[in-house]
Amino acid sequence: MNTFKELYFPSGDSRELNKRLREEHEDFLSENPEWVPNELRLLPKVIARTFNKMCPKTPFMVPFGWIDGTTWADLNEQKRLLSLPEDEKIEGLQAHKNAIRGRCFRIPRPHELKPNEAAFKTVQDYAVVDRRTFNKETFDQNVPEAMIESFNACWERIAEPGEWWTGKERIAIVEEVRKARDNAPSKNAQSLSDLSIEASPVISPLVTEIVWKVTNNAHEIEEKWAKEAIALIGEGKYSELVSLVVNIVPVDIFCLLLGRPVVSLPVPKNGKPTKSVPEGLSDGGAFLPWHTENWVGPNVARALSFVPKDNALRMKLVESMYAGADKFISMIWDDNEPLSRSQVEIIAARTSSINECFY
Repeated sequence: MNTFKELYFPSGDSRELNKRLREEHEDFLSENPEWVPNELRLLPKVIARTFNKMCPKTPFMVPFGWIDGTTWADLNEQKRLLSLPEDEKIEGLQAHKNAIRGRCFRIPRPHELKPNEAAFKTVQDYAVVDRRTFNKETFDQNVPEAMIESFNACWERIAEPGEWWTGKERIAIVEEVRKARDNAPSKNAQSLSDLSIEASPVISPLVTEIVWKVTNNAHEIEEKWAKEAIALIGEGKYSELVSLVVNIVPVDIFCLLLGRPVVSLPVPKNGKPTKSVPEGLSDGGAFLPWHTENWVGPNVARALSFVPKDNALRMKLVESMYAGADKFISMIWDDNEPLSRSQVEIIAARTSSINECFY
């Protein structure tokens, strides 16, 4: 294959658009010198600041994210275009895509596509869609607005400092969740007591092992292991770690099942954990304290009582992806629903069985 036939040379309009976006981005960097694209969020701030200051003054240097179209100006342009009427939006997005392609010579390389990436590959290549947020344009299917709102709320929350982990630690935990999800469960799990508790570089090997166990070996967690993990990192940190796993996994799997890439993780926010323990918790047959006084409802709704914000987010995801409070108690759903209640429960029961999640 002669790939040089596919070289792309930008038009005059593309060059003009790139000139405007470059100027807008450099103006933004002058006031926000530590900004980096999401994929470089762990880059030390001193390096980001030095590079961003050198870039406008140095020939042939381009800003972080320029080649892939993930600069602040590009993301801002995409947001503006998505708000336009349909015809203008389509034309504008195509023009922006062409401008991004024209920022360097792009010689296509032979590569193998995984089935769950193929449907969205053209979007992935040139970052036409801002993959740091969820919106209807990023799905080929008609996804309910309530579900998209809950996904965005999830992404907003995971970047914030929690009750027990910093924003940076929370993002590092979620990154490990994704690594664990994409790999087979370990057959040689290490003893927790043998693992270091020192951060390396953001979370410790001990925390990493717990994340992997909760992510892809949860069906093997017994009280003895859970109690040891809790004793080593604390009730609050264990609760929050579990909440991060159970909030991110269903959203990622939903995206993959619909043939689109998962959304990039947000930039962690500054701040310290509150380390606050909710009132009204006590032992009640679970591995962790939870609400027991005057509790009415299923245990699954109070399982993560130790971290109320993340637990509330989890229930928001449940309501949008499964059934809300009013709908949950109804055994017969409206005819306009795509699936009946019995069909949904059969799918849920089968999924639980396959995952060895017996409730």
